[in-house]
Amino acid sequence: MNTDTTRRADATRGTALCPNFYEGPSDARGDYHARIRCFTYLTGEGLVAGRNTSQTFTIDRPAKEVWPYIKDFNLWQNGYGYYYSGVVGDLEGEHFFITSKDTPRKNAANEQLPKSAKSAYQVIKVLPEHLIVIRQPVPEDGSSGGVSPGFHVIMLTEHDGKTTVTLYTEHAARTSDKTEEEALARFRNGAEETLRKFRDSFIPTLKRLIYEAKG
Repeated sequence: MNTDTTRRADATRGTALCPNFYEGPSDARGDYHARIRCFTYLTGEGLVAGRNTSQTFTIDRPAKEVWPYIKDFNLWQNGYGYYYSGVVGDLEGEHFFITSKDTPRKNAANEQLPKSAKSAYQVIKVLPEHLIVIRQPVPEDGSSGGVSPGFHVIMLTEHDGKTTVTLYTEHAARTSDKTEEEALARFRNGAEETLRKFRDSFIPTLKRLIYEAKG
C-alpha cells in the first residue's frame, strides 16, 4: 500500500483558492474582535496546512496619529521578545528580520542574517496611514515544504476621527508524510497563544503609546 497516499487520504481535497477551513478560537471584548481558522489543501507535492488570524480593534485617534506608532513594530512588540531589524512601515520593497533579542536596528536587506534571526520578511506594499502588506519568502532550507510560511496585512480605516485597525496574519507549511490532523496540530496548538499575545500585550501597548502621546 502507498504510505503517502494512505496518510493523506483523510484530507478532504481542497485547493489554494478553495481550502478546507476548520474553526479555531475566537474572542470579542469591547472593541477587540478576533477569529482564527486553520486550513488544509492538497498539492502535487503534498499537504499544505496553516492558520489565519483576523483581528480588529479601534483607536480613538485619527490615522495620522496612529501611523507613526503602528508602522514601527519595535515600539509595541519588544515587550513580548520580538525585535525587528528596521521600521517595517518604512521598508517597502525591502526585507527585514525578527530576532529574539535586541540587536542594532538597521535595514537588513543587504546585511548578513544574524544567527538569532528567524526567516526574512519582505514588505510588499506600504500606503502610509492605510496599509502594510508583508510576505515571507519561501525559505531556501526547505523548512516550510516549498510554500511561503507567512503573509500579513495591517489596514487602517478612519471614520469620524477614530481608526479601526485590521490585522491579518497567515502561516502555512507543506508536508508529504503527515496526516491532516498531524499537519494541523502545530497550528492549532499555537492558536490561543496568538490571541493572547495580541490581545493582552501587543494591542494594549500600542494603544497606551498613542494615547499617552496626546495626553
